[in-house]
Amino acid sequence: MTVLSTDPTEPTPITRRERRTAFLVAALLFACYLLTYTGVIQSSDGLAMFATTESIVRRGEVDTNQLLWMGLQQGSFGPDGELYSRKGLGMTLLALPLVWLARLWPALGLAQTALLLNPLLTAWTGGLLYLAVIRLGWSRFAAIAAALAFGLATLAWPYTQTFFSDTMAGWGLFAATYWLLAFQQEKHKHILFWAGLAWGLAYLSRSINLVTLPVYGLALMAVLAKGWGLDIGYWVFRRRSAGSQHPISNTQSLLSNFPFREWILFAAPILVAGIVSLWWNWLRFGALLESGYVESEAFNGDWLFGLAGLLVSPGRGLLWYSPVLLLVPLGVGWFWRRARWLLVSSVGLALIYWLLYAKWYMWHGGYSWGPRFLVPVLPFLLLMTGPAWQWIFVEERWGRIGRWLTTLLVLLSLSVQWLGMLVPFSLVQDWLDRTVKPLFAPETFTQWAYSPLLRQWDFIRDDTIVFAWWRLGSHGPDWFALFLLLAGLSGGILLLSRLLRPEEAGEGRAVALYAAALGLIGLVLLVRFQLPASGLENSAVTGEIARSEEPGDAILHLRPLETQQFANAYHGQLPVYGLFPVDDLSSANSRLLDDLLQRYHRLWVVPDFAPPQQSDWERTLRGRVFLLDDQSIPPDDRRLVLYAGAQEQPLTETGVGIRFGDPAWVRLNGYGLPRQVQPGGSLLVALEWESLAAVSQNYQVFVHLLDSAGTKLAQRDGQPVLWLRPTSTWQPGERIVDRYGLLLPDDLPAGEYTVAVGLYDSATGEREPSSAGPGDFAIELGPVRVEESNR
Repeated sequence: MTVLSTDPTEPTPITRRERRTAFLVAALLFACYLLTYTGVIQSSDGLAMFATTESIVRRGEVDTNQLLWMGLQQGSFGPDGELYSRKGLGMTLLALPLVWLARLWPALGLAQTALLLNPLLTAWTGGLLYLAVIRLGWSRFAAIAAALAFGLATLAWPYTQTFFSDTMAGWGLFAATYWLLAFQQEKHKHILFWAGLAWGLAYLSRSINLVTLPVYGLALMAVLAKGWGLDIGYWVFRRRSAGSQHPISNTQSLLSNFPFREWILFAAPILVAGIVSLWWNWLRFGALLESGYVESEAFNGDWLFGLAGLLVSPGRGLLWYSPVLLLVPLGVGWFWRRARWLLVSSVGLALIYWLLYAKWYMWHGGYSWGPRFLVPVLPFLLLMTGPAWQWIFVEERWGRIGRWLTTLLVLLSLSVQWLGMLVPFSLVQDWLDRTVKPLFAPETFTQWAYSPLLRQWDFIRDDTIVFAWWRLGSHGPDWFALFLLLAGLSGGILLLSRLLRPEEAGEGRAVALYAAALGLIGLVLLVRFQLPASGLENSAVTGEIARSEEPGDAILHLRPLETQQFANAYHGQLPVYGLFPVDDLSSANSRLLDDLLQRYHRLWVVPDFAPPQQSDWERTLRGRVFLLDDQSIPPDDRRLVLYAGAQEQPLTETGVGIRFGDPAWVRLNGYGLPRQVQPGGSLLVALEWESLAAVSQNYQVFVHLLDSAGTKLAQRDGQPVLWLRPTSTWQPGERIVDRYGLLLPDDLPAGEYTVAVGLYDSATGEREPSSAGPGDFAIELGPVRVEESNR
């Protein structure tokens, strides 16, 4: 293999075969990422961005009320009282198609499908890196080596398991740089639009990327001026070099030669991204410049400590977590001589990220593997290793020793990435939290005894390995899934080795077939992993909600640790409010519950394992609204409760005066009952009891829907106020409002019905006599008319 070109400003032809190879490199990387795919969002940042995407897909809103239990950890409250993520719009935008597809296809999990985004973006970045090295004139082997080193031997690989935005930022920034290089060589003006669009998406992923815009402005100026130095004043001096010294003619020449079209094409998508970013702020927080970040989130850290920590500390040092970067200096000289604007841009971006995030109050990135804030600069650094791969492996300038040392460096880098991917990096951070106070104490980053590079080994066990194929099988690892993954990986390696040889007929067809097969493998794995990843119990609960939900319903989810499992399995369209189960409602939670009961007709409650009497959420609901359904969902009998709240039946019928008991101990003073209902709807019955005498027994109330022949069609039995006010606790003269809800059958015929109400002794089953007449043990209320269904 030989170098294709010695001048990167001269066009290096990107042939169909090179594009095919770039696509195959990306596909091979994606196959590797499927092997280490987890199906689990491992960070609160990722949960916040996914929650925004989920809300948009389900119902066209942008709140993150699913994460109310987090408070202000990842979101801020807008002027409307809703919780909104503080994160940029970029990840949400790109994840929308994936989550939208998953919601329409019940076999796919929403969160699991969203987690394909970073693998796809990282693989795409690897393909672009391959093409960039080819454009710079290096061999196909050097290009493949640089791309695979980026995708497999740096932090880029572990972060494909996450839903952090760092990967998208790196993709956008590098794609913008690649398209500037492509424009320099091909001179097609439309390429600049794609460069501006890529930068705009990187900015939307993280607004901090605004500080990189001057670098891209200077890079475009250099590309248009064909180099640095005096050439950068190309338009200014062009007329003067022809002999004209008149200022006006110089200005006219400058304007006539200035590349307005090129700048407009590049700037237009950037301007749109800026407008979208301002709109995003206004939509969430009511002000164009308000991003929701709190005062504590600021650039106020120890700058020198952050600089050293990001680069060489045992806890987060980039060189320890991606040793292959030691090859970067080998290519600096070549870039300075041959592609100076590209070198200055790449080094400038790396320095900006390093210097800027070293000052961030959480420079270390919190719960992360290595310096995650530096992940966006990795493709730029690996681009500069292109000459090293050429000189070491193709031209063999340093002989066998050079090849062996480089191979060992790559293997060491691979080992570090696998160490970070085998088990969640949060396990070490949780251990550090228990061992050293406060959380993120400085010594946890400076002392090797606390380094995740050493401590991660302590947590590698069968039950902590996080790969989806390992933990999502019904009886241990899913070996069939592993077979599919290894088959896809092997096919990519064989095809790539074929493309290193002289071109053969049928290559294009083979690559297309491989891409189709890899896509099918990914789809099969998503379907295969969906139910176990969500939990069979969550799938059963969410399935019941999705089948029975109505417009005007909402979900109160009281299992915060299962937030993403619930979201993954739920394919309906209702708003979800995620909160902690509590024994005593705070004033804020009480106001929230009041608001929910006013805004929504029905409220689905997914409680924790505590009985309703021990949850203040349910105690409050049962004392104020109508219970429509309380069922246990197999396989583990999880409760799912449905309440009707906002449209309580007023006590329209008063003075009924029917007494129960012998001697009489209670009187029915009044009731509320709708006059018209529909099949499949609900019948809400409110009763007002007055205690006439204290009793020691706990009687139960029955509410039965009867047809004209007296046949019972629906019923609700239980102690008063949904078991919260047993009759043994009633005091003489006390009045108790007792509410019951009945779900009506979908096939209930139209006609008139009555509601029978009475009390009975649960121990004997004997009904209490009433004063309605001799032998009457119930009073019939109504009539209630069932209308023809309009469903």
